[in-house]
Amino acid sequence: MIFNSVYARACMGAGLAVLTGIRGFLPVAFLALYSRLEFQSAPVLEGTWFGFLDKTWVISTLLALAVIELVLEKILVFSTIRDRIMLPIKIVLGGIVFAAAMAPDGWIAMLVSGVLGLAIAGLADHVRRRTRPTPTKDTTPIILLSIYEDVAVLVGTLLFVLLPLIGALVAAFLVLLVYRVRVIRNRKHKGLRILKG
Repeated sequence: MIFNSVYARACMGAGLAVLTGIRGFLPVAFLALYSRLEFQSAPVLEGTWFGFLDKTWVISTLLALAVIELVLEKILVFSTIRDRIMLPIKIVLGGIVFAAAMAPDGWIAMLVSGVLGLAIAGLADHVRRRTRPTPTKDTTPIILLSIYEDVAVLVGTLLFVLLPLIGALVAAFLVLLVYRVRVIRNRKHKGLRILKG
C-alpha cells in the first residue's frame, strides 16, 4: 500500500524531524504511540533497533517529557538557557525520529535518514529561533506563538502519519524558508555595508 511504502515512511520521517526541531519530545512520543497502536501507516518498530520505543514506560516517559517541555516553553525567564539545553536534544531526537520511521527498511536507510533527521531538526530549530519576536515587557505575543507551535506539532504528528506526503512538503517548505531568511539577512547586511561606506 502507498501509505506503508519506503517513500511514505521517508516523507513521514522528514516531516516528523521538522516538528522535532520545534518540540523535541512530542513527535517521537507520538510516533512510538502510533506504532504501538498499530496505525496502518505507522512504521512497525517491534523487531527493529527502535523496538524499545514501543515499551509502555518509554512512551509514558516521552509524553511526560513532552508535557514538561510544553510548560517550560511558556516560561520566558529561562528561554536562553532552555534553548541552549534543548538544541542538542532536539537535533538528536530529530535523527532518532527519522531513523525510527525508516527502521523497517534496514540499517542503511536508518543511517542515512538519521543523519538527514539531525540536519532537518537543526534547521527547524534555527528557523524557529530566528523568526521569533524579541522579548519585551508584553510577553503575550510570544506565549501565543508558543501555543500555536504546540497545536501545529500536535496536528502535524497525526497528519504526517495519516498522510505522509505532507511531511515531505513541510520539509521542502523548511528548506525554502531557510533560504529566504538567509537572502533577506544578506540583503540587510549588504545595505548596512553600503551605508558605512
